[in-house]
Amino acid sequence: MRVSRPLDLQEKSTRKSRVLTYFGCVGVFGYYLLRIPSNLSIVLVIMSKHVAESQRDPSQGKGKEARAKRKSPRGKPTNELVFSAYSGTNDDVFPYILSLYVKPGSKVADVTYGKGVFWRRVPKDAYELLPSDLVNGVDCRRLPYSDSSLDCVVFDPPYMHTPGGTAHVNHQNYENYYQNNVAQSTKKYHEAVLDLYFEAGREAFRVLRDGGVYIVKCQDEVCANRQRLTHVEIINEFNGYGFQVEDLFVLVRNGKPGVSRILKQAHARKNHSYFLVFVKMKSKKRWTGLDFRLHVDLQSNPNGNGNGKTKPKNEEQTSFL
Repeated sequence: MRVSRPLDLQEKSTRKSRVLTYFGCVGVFGYYLLRIPSNLSIVLVIMSKHVAESQRDPSQGKGKEARAKRKSPRGKPTNELVFSAYSGTNDDVFPYILSLYVKPGSKVADVTYGKGVFWRRVPKDAYELLPSDLVNGVDCRRLPYSDSSLDCVVFDPPYMHTPGGTAHVNHQNYENYYQNNVAQSTKKYHEAVLDLYFEAGREAFRVLRDGGVYIVKCQDEVCANRQRLTHVEIINEFNGYGFQVEDLFVLVRNGKPGVSRILKQAHARKNHSYFLVFVKMKSKKRWTGLDFRLHVDLQSNPNGNGNGKTKPKNEEQTSFL
C-alpha cells in the first residue's frame, strides 16, 4: 500500500498557481473566441443598415419630415403651349415659331419679305428685322451679308415654277405674287423649285452664325402626275449642308381649295403647307430651347397691326394666350 507523503507549503503554492494560470488562459481564450461572432454580427448589422438607408425612398420611412425636405418639381402644369399644327394663316403661326426659336433682339433677315405678311402680328421692336426681296434688288441666293453675321433667316419662295409661256398665268402665278424669284434656272417645274430652295439654303448657311435659325416655308405638290414631298426633299438636302432640322409646323388653310375643272382626281388635294425650322450646328450640340423667350398675345392684336401685347419673359413664366 502506497502512502502519499504530505505536501509542503511551497509545493502546494506552486501547484495552485499552475492551476490558476491554466484556467486563466483557457478563460481568456474562450472570452475572445465568444466575442468573434458578436463582433461579426455587429459589423453585418451596420453594413445592412447602411445599404438599406441608401436604397430607401426619401418619401418613406420618415413620414412628414422626409416629405417636407423633398424638393418639388420645377415648372407648372399648363396647356398654353406652342403646337405643331394650326389652322389659319401664316401670320397666325409665325409669331409662335419666332417665340420658340428666336431670342428677342436677334438680327433676322427675311429674304423673301414681299408684303410682310409673316410679320403682321410681330411687334416692330421685338427683333432687328432686315427685310429684302427681288423688288429692292436682293437675291436670296446672293445675300449682301457677311459670313456668320445673322441670328435668323426667313425664306418663303414660290411653291410652283413658271418656266415661261402661259403656264399658270392668270391662275396660280406664284412668282409674280411673291415677287421673289428669278427664272434663270435651266431646270423646270418641280426641279426648278428645289433648285431655288437648295441654292438659297447654302447661302443662308453661309450668313448664319453657329446656332443660327433658318425658317423655311414650303408645300408638297403633285408634278407631272408624280407625288413630290417637297419638305422631305429639303430636309434630306439641308442635312448634307450641316443644318439640323429641329421642328416642323403644319399649317392647314381655312376653307376648301377648289379647281376650275376636273375629270378625275388621282391624288389628295393639298390644303396644308409647312414651316421647317433648321439650326446651323457645326458641333454635335443639341438644341435645348431658349432661356429668354417672347410672350405673344395674339388675341389683343386680332387685326395684325404689329403692335400687339408682346413682352419678353423668363422661360418658366412664358405662356401663350
